[in-house]
Amino acid sequence: LMSLKIVYCIPSLYYPSGMERVVTLKANYFAEVYGYEVVIILTDGKDKKPFYSLSPLVRIINLDINYDELYGKSFLKKIVLYLKKQRIFKKRLRDCLFSLKPDISISTLRREINFFNSIKDGSIKIGEIHFSKANYRDFKSEKFINIVQKLIAFFWMRQLIYQLKKLDRFITLTEEDKMLWTELKNIQTINNPLSFFPDRISQCDNKQIIAAGRYVPQKGFDLLIEAWSLVEKKYPDWKLLIFGDGDRKLLENIIIKNNLQNCYLNHSTNDIASEFINSSIYVLSSRFEGFGLVITEAMACGV
Repeated sequence: LMSLKIVYCIPSLYYPSGMERVVTLKANYFAEVYGYEVVIILTDGKDKKPFYSLSPLVRIINLDINYDELYGKSFLKKIVLYLKKQRIFKKRLRDCLFSLKPDISISTLRREINFFNSIKDGSIKIGEIHFSKANYRDFKSEKFINIVQKLIAFFWMRQLIYQLKKLDRFITLTEEDKMLWTELKNIQTINNPLSFFPDRISQCDNKQIIAAGRYVPQKGFDLLIEAWSLVEKKYPDWKLLIFGDGDRKLLENIIIKNNLQNCYLNHSTNDIASEFINSSIYVLSSRFEGFGLVITEAMACGV
């Protein structure tokens, strides 16, 4: 086998999310099975350890840009701070790639995509999107004037397409999403891998329903809990367990408002397979998904 050096760019690895899980899985596989040299370059979470188990063969470099600092700032402050951090990031990433001299550099289409192609370190440049096109760079959550919102979204997407065309390859998660990027010719689909292969499956005899994901509006747990309030009245011997992390205040309020006795919000777990196997039904309540990694995990566990 030829030896390759592969670099991944991703904001952080400490968060229990799909993109972090898939990059970890692929990095581990390339390093352990193929013996490739794999480096993951991060911008955030400097003192936080990866949530998913990372092979000791995989090297992490944290550029310590700390984009997390933007959260909670006003829109104007966000822009000023963002531009400053982008300049620092561009310089540090360029220095890093020139020093590493990778064969292949992979952007997960976060903040580096704006200048990724301009770094002429000689590596093959690949971009892989972990979202669907319809929900990438989505401004619906921002609270500012509609016309400004539309203008920024339009120019931002146009600038993104310009950058994606320059990549050696652009990778989508599904064939359906690939069809939406009509402007691109350098495009291929690689589905997400199955995260694990359980050694046993659910017997589906526990009166337990499970859901998992970050506590954010995208995952639709507010809709799920409202729906559960109807189910609990009819089936008081069943329970609903939701696993995840994030802002749980809204969800807790819905539970209290409906006086629910059998709905539980749990923290993320490193062993979600056991929770699937102890359940009978998995519910995906997401408003949108790029792939839905958790569906394949639930199916593998037989729920």
